[in-house]
Amino acid sequence: MAVAMPANDARPQILFVDDEQRVLNSMRIMFRREYGLHLAASGSEALDIVQRMPIDVIVADHRMPLMTGVEVLTHVRQSSPRTVRILLTGYADLDAVEGSINEGEVFRFLTKPCPPDQLRETIALAARIARKAEAPGRAESSRRPESVPQLEAAPSPAPAAAVARAAPTNDVQEPAEQATASRERLAQGLGIIVFSSDEEVVTVVQQSVRGRLPVYRATNIVQVIKALTEHRPGVLLTDISDDKATIQAMTSRLKEHLPELVTIAISPHRDVLDMVWLINHGQIFRFLRKPLSSGRCAISLQAALKHHRMLLKNPELVERHQVDVAADESGLMGGVLAKLKSVRRLWASA
Repeated sequence: MAVAMPANDARPQILFVDDEQRVLNSMRIMFRREYGLHLAASGSEALDIVQRMPIDVIVADHRMPLMTGVEVLTHVRQSSPRTVRILLTGYADLDAVEGSINEGEVFRFLTKPCPPDQLRETIALAARIARKAEAPGRAESSRRPESVPQLEAAPSPAPAAAVARAAPTNDVQEPAEQATASRERLAQGLGIIVFSSDEEVVTVVQQSVRGRLPVYRATNIVQVIKALTEHRPGVLLTDISDDKATIQAMTSRLKEHLPELVTIAISPHRDVLDMVWLINHGQIFRFLRKPLSSGRCAISLQAALKHHRMLLKNPELVERHQVDVAADESGLMGGVLAKLKSVRRLWASA
């Protein structure tokens, strides 16, 4: 049975969802003094509480009967976007991790048994962010919406010439077709960096955008930084198949310094530890498996572009994508990413 606190409690409101009573009892003991505490033993009970109460943070177990934690968080994302979402589970299975990224858009993915200090710190951070940042839905409705090119329709194959011009070079690649002045104005801040050595990935992205947006090709980190400096694109599609450690470090630092940049990670393989790392340290927006389909790619890019626009219009929301900062890098990585502070200033002054 759900346990909820009085509606007039001024403390941050935290909801724990777990089908194990002993876990709920532990959460009650740990957090009842600091927060307005709500406990639910099922997904349906949790959603009922969210409908009735302004919940700041929800922490859901994944493996529950009838409704999984990912499903609960997906419903909460739609019905209460201001609620910061955390998935806590003892079974870090691939579907749960991928779903927490693509469907639940979680703030953190924690595994049981989670050290009490880590759990406390994560919830405290999530509560501060929830109270400080305006709800996305409310913020969006208070401002005039900006148009985003529609990409979700089934794309037609790109002309052979356009695909040929998307072939890799030793530098950041310019758009395959020169856009008109009006299209350039529309696309400002809506470009896409494709960081991959895979020819097929570039071709699929070109097919997905159908010439409606500029696509910048990068095959190394220096080129990524150059594209960010010169073109200010809003979305980074990064292939984590090559040099995984370097790309993970780059993803984390990019989100730390340029939180408005929305990252889609792609890989031919799903690895639990890698994906959890990318959630907690990189706040990736989507994870897609290779080979990419142009339809799925178009849908994900459309959502990412919309999310980027929302962050630009509502800078108070960037804190909702705060990352666990990775260890400092040295050598080339440290030198290149040190330039991100100047890129941050450039973006801020634009």
